[in-house]
Amino acid sequence: MVKQEAEQKLKAMATEGPQKDSDRLGRLAIQTLAFLGGLAGLLIAAFDLIASLIGLSSSHIPSGWSELGQSGGIVFLLLGLAGIAGAFLYTRNKKRAAWLLLGSGLLGFPVGYLAWLPFLGFLGWVLWIPPGVLLTVAGLLAWITPERLRALLGQGYAAVDNANRKSIDQALFVSAIFVGIALLTIILMFTGLLFLGAEDSLKGDTGRDQDDFNNAGIAGSMGRWDKAVESYDDIISRNQSNVRAWEERAYALQKLGRYNEANESYERARELNLEKEGLSNH
Repeated sequence: MVKQEAEQKLKAMATEGPQKDSDRLGRLAIQTLAFLGGLAGLLIAAFDLIASLIGLSSSHIPSGWSELGQSGGIVFLLLGLAGIAGAFLYTRNKKRAAWLLLGSGLLGFPVGYLAWLPFLGFLGWVLWIPPGVLLTVAGLLAWITPERLRALLGQGYAAVDNANRKSIDQALFVSAIFVGIALLTIILMFTGLLFLGAEDSLKGDTGRDQDDFNNAGIAGSMGRWDKAVESYDDIISRNQSNVRAWEERAYALQKLGRYNEANESYERARELNLEKEGLSNH
């Protein structure tokens, strides 16, 4: 009887040891993902805030854009701090930590899209992918719980079959996390592209022209007059009667020292103005 009890204790200890190791691995994985995601969010926030401050000092960028970017940077900062807080909260309240991590991870995508909407909303969406994916995966893992994930992977609470079972279980668990990160990145990237396509289809040529004028203004403020010319060419390719595009294109070409092309653009703008005056007189 005593021998049987001793054997049962030994089996329980053998099972409990790997289980505790697996629980520790799950906790460390969630906290590490959340902490790294929060730090990445803080870096994105710093980048957004610095970019908005530079925009405020530039006369070529409307102040409303910079203020929008500044607001986005502040929200990113709060979301990054929430991610770090979720990493510490996990040891006390797993469910609350799960919702906090999921919320901070997913909320950053629409915030980034809206903050960068005057330039290109998709860039703001992509900017949040590193912290967003890490925080979302940490939240999903905390919500599903590592124990359930191990059960799905065939681990559960089964007794150790051999000496290699522990390392195999841990490898499967870590692999599942990396696969989840890769899949979520692909899904979120594809979702951002869908939003970009929907936004572009709703804009029409007038909206696209305004975007290109904005891009040309930003490029010119940074001395990239060649990029500005490309934006004006895109506008003219849609509407060859756009006088403003011809005039500003001529100015950009003049900045590049391409005076013959600049004169041609000025001449084309003058002809269009004369045509409009003739039509208005009739």
